[in-house]
Amino acid sequence: MRVSPSVASSDVLYVAREVDYIDRYFDNIHLDIEDGVVLLGITFGMKMARKVCEYSRSKEKTIHLEVLNPLDYLEDLKQISCDCVFIQVSHLKNAVEVINRFKEAGIPTGVNLNDADVNREDLTDILATSRDFLISTTDPFDPKQEYLPDMEEFALKLAENDDYRIWIDGCITYETYERLKDSRIYCAVIGRAIFSDKELSIKLFSSTMK
Repeated sequence: MRVSPSVASSDVLYVAREVDYIDRYFDNIHLDIEDGVVLLGITFGMKMARKVCEYSRSKEKTIHLEVLNPLDYLEDLKQISCDCVFIQVSHLKNAVEVINRFKEAGIPTGVNLNDADVNREDLTDILATSRDFLISTTDPFDPKQEYLPDMEEFALKLAENDDYRIWIDGCITYETYERLKDSRIYCAVIGRAIFSDKELSIKLFSSTMK
C-alpha cells in the first residue's frame, strides 16, 4: 500500500518546503480543496493547487474536491496537471452526471465515498463511473474525526474487485498503515501522522518511501 502525504496537514506557511520534503521521501502527494460550505474547513484554491502540482516532482498527484458545486471548478481543473481528481458526492443528487462531465472534459476523475454514501440508491451507478475511489475512514462532519472501522471494511471489500483502485483517507495512523500495508488497498492518504513528526515518519514509513 502506498502512502500519499496530505499537504493540508503540513505547515502551510512554508508550502514549498513541505512539498520538497514530500518529494524527497514519497512518490505521491495529495491536495484537499475545501470551500467552507460542504465542510467547515477552507484549504486551498485553484491557484495554490496549480502551483503545487507544477512545483512537485512526485510521480502521482491527486486532488480531493470537497466543494458545493464541483462543476464550478471544472474549467480551472482542466488546466492543472494531476493524476486524479476525487469528487465528493455525498451532497450531490446528480453525482453520476457530475462525474461524467469531468470525464468528458478529459479530467482523470475518481470518486470520494464517505459513510453517508454506503447506502445510496445510486451507489451501483456511481461505482460504474470510475476506477479510483477515495474512501473516507472518518465522518467529515465529526469534529473529533474518529476512525471508522466500518469504512475500512467497506474499502477492503471494494478492493477485492480488480476493476477498482482503492484509496483511504481519514485519521490514518502508523498502526493503521501497518495493519493494511499488505492489503489490496492501493494507497493511504496520511496527514497528521506524517507532519506531526517528520523524522519519526521517515523511520515509520520507510518501507513505502523512495
